[in-house]
Amino acid sequence: MSAADREAAFQRHLQMSTRYIEAIHEAGDLAWFEDGHPRRYVILAQLGMDDDIEEIDLRRALFMRRYR
Repeated sequence: MSAADREAAFQRHLQMSTRYIEAIHEAGDLAWFEDGHPRRYVILAQLGMDDDIEEIDLRRALFMRRYR
C-alpha cells in the first residue's frame, strides 16, 4: 500500500469517526486523543511523543502503526 493510499484510508477513518466523536462531546466527555484527557498523556509517554503534538498528528501516528 502506498503512502497516498494509507493517507486516504486515514482520511476515511476520520470521516467515519466524526459522529462517534460528536457523541462523546454530547455526553460531556473528551476523546482520548484530545487535549485534557488523561489517557492522552499516558499514550504519548508510551509512544515517546511530545505533549504538544497536534491532535490530528497523534491520531495519524496511531492509525499508521498498522502499516508497519
